Amino acid sequence: MDVIEVTGIPPVSDERQVLAIGKFDGVHIGHQEILRQARACSNGERIAVMSFWPHPAWTLAGKAGYDRALTPKYEQARLLEGFGVSRQYRVEFSKEYAGTSADEFVSVHLSRLNLAGIIVGVDFTFGKGGQATVEDLERLCRVIGVPVHVVTAVEENGIKVSSSQIRSHLVQGRVEAAEALLGRPYAVTGQVAHGQELGRKLGFPTANLEGIDEYVMPATGVYAVSVQVLGRNGEESEAGGNTWFGVLNAGVRPTVDGTRFQVEVHLLDFSGDLYGQSIRVSFLGRVRDEQRFSSLDALKEQIAKDTESVRRLFGIGRG
Repeated sequence: MDVIEVTGIPPVSDERQVLAIGKFDGVHIGHQEILRQARACSNGERIAVMSFWPHPAWTLAGKAGYDRALTPKYEQARLLEGFGVSRQYRVEFSKEYAGTSADEFVSVHLSRLNLAGIIVGVDFTFGKGGQATVEDLERLCRVIGVPVHVVTAVEENGIKVSSSQIRSHLVQGRVEAAEALLGRPYAVTGQVAHGQELGRKLGFPTANLEGIDEYVMPATGVYAVSVQVLGRNGEESEAGGNTWFGVLNAGVRPTVDGTRFQVEVHLLDFSGDLYGQSIRVSFLGRVRDEQRFSSLDALKEQIAKDTESVRRLFGIGRG
């Protein structure tokens, strides 16, 4: 994947390309349809995406939660590549950039990219104040000789699929509803760090996950998850790259008077050292809310129940 960081005007392209434009936060099933149609419109041209970072809602209005993403930069690029994209123009969406007029965006920015076609969703807006529509894009692109293909919105149960809808599901703990709109389980990737080892003392050792501050996190609580061990510094993992089922707790651990939000996951039937390794955790279902227990023994008993619930969910016995 060729990722081009853009501040202001993008560089001239020598290669002919088909360009999909949008925020692509989450790379959900609506985005995937745009990418599918971009591939269909290509006659051998490179498939490229123009996306914007940070999220415009954060840059322009400081909207709560939009300093985090469904798919931070690395994750977004990885997913886009999986859908056939070989170049990403990652545009820095500053307040100055937001002042770019619709005419300048097309006649100066897009005209440099050697485009065989542009693909956008039906609700795409651009230019200062987001006032220009797909009709304006089609009109302006006729001047530079680039056809525009507009993709009809994808709906789920009669409702348009959107990143904001997925965010809403996640912050309420509805990870299965989010999965339906993403076309895959919601996942976060981070590094395993040393913690207080409370789980180990209770008989349920956990991997403490750090480096996930850029992600939108599901509501506090206990979740059934799968865990892919990615390895250390890009190298093959000692766990062989296997995927494990697990029980994840996201919260402040009120039973031990915790105050800092933490994410820790117990991998079922796993034995080994994960410290310093990267893992990708996929949220498959919600088990329960986070609770305060009267004692560590009561907490240990509940963790055992949670573990058994997850084993039954996945149909696995004891290792």
